[in-house]
Amino acid sequence: MNVREGRESYLRTIVQITRERSAAQPIVRALRNSGRDVWDVEIPQSWRTAGFVQELTALAYELLETDPRESLLLAQLALAIATSIPAGTYEAPIQAQIEGTAWREIGTAHKYLSEYDAALRAYDAAQRAFASANSLAHDDAIIDFARAIVLVDLDRLDEARELLEKVQPLFRSFGDKRREVHAKILAGNIYLCEQRWSEARDTFKALLPEVPENDLYGNAIVRSNLGFAYEHMGQYNNAAPMLYAGLQMLTELGWAVEITRTEWSLARLLLMTGEYEKAAAMLERVRAGFLEKTIPEEAGLVGLDLADAWIALGRTADARELVSTILAEFTAAKLNSRALTALAYLRDVLVSTAKPEKAVRHVRTYVERLRSEPSLLFLPLSE
Repeated sequence: MNVREGRESYLRTIVQITRERSAAQPIVRALRNSGRDVWDVEIPQSWRTAGFVQELTALAYELLETDPRESLLLAQLALAIATSIPAGTYEAPIQAQIEGTAWREIGTAHKYLSEYDAALRAYDAAQRAFASANSLAHDDAIIDFARAIVLVDLDRLDEARELLEKVQPLFRSFGDKRREVHAKILAGNIYLCEQRWSEARDTFKALLPEVPENDLYGNAIVRSNLGFAYEHMGQYNNAAPMLYAGLQMLTELGWAVEITRTEWSLARLLLMTGEYEKAAAMLERVRAGFLEKTIPEEAGLVGLDLADAWIALGRTADARELVSTILAEFTAAKLNSRALTALAYLRDVLVSTAKPEKAVRHVRTYVERLRSEPSLLFLPLSE
């Protein structure tokens, strides 16, 4: 095939997929709005197109912040359809691209749901798919950046930093300013994870004028994270305005999960400053938000913060009942058995300990550490 024929073939493919997406759009939206389980729907032959897969993955991306569980289901359906398209329907790069994109959205949905091992496996599959399409370095950089986000959540910070050092110059070379800035934001997050508060503060302060004005999410996260750094430096007067500014921007975007996370930071700020009633009210709302999005691990950690607030308000019996509820939620979700041991200990010790707030904070710290150290042994407090 000569250059002209190749160009004409490429243009025909673009026109075909554009038509497929137009045909798929009302079907995909109706499927989303029907409330039916996507796996209860028989997949007709007319759905087995690249355009249909692209519409599903686009909707999965759109729903990440408001409904990550639904996003995951749609991305999985996209992959199922992509892999059922008869061989030879599209040129190999197109087929690889739609499969790789579906895997990428599956990975990101798992990440939002704190299912980190599953996220990394999905990103591995995405890179294998893109590699088979001889994808650009930009595609690999996007996956590596997503992988770095998960590695930060797993506290594998050196690995994440190594990936960021690789992807930042690639984003710059492709003129991808937004992702270049977001990589710098993640570098600041690593400082937060390492409790290097002043370096995190300096990173986010430097990013304030660098984030493009039209990147509302980037601006929101920089402010929220700057507020978080100030909070841990004890600079509460600086922390609150930043957290509230970030929350307002996220509310404009309607990104429910990030809104909930920022409200969590605000509630912890109230907890640290002794405003226990306000903190408890906000923590109850935050916990309900995580439970609604079926993110039980975060809901449990918020619950332990809420137990801390209730103990400060003299509601130790309510705190103990809440710990029992969290234990049941963790058991149902089949989370780390070591976390169950720690929660059972806390439930029992709250009956007799003279320092219930110390016990709650000890167990909360341990449960959070389990996310990055799943084999960490639990040691009770020495009374």
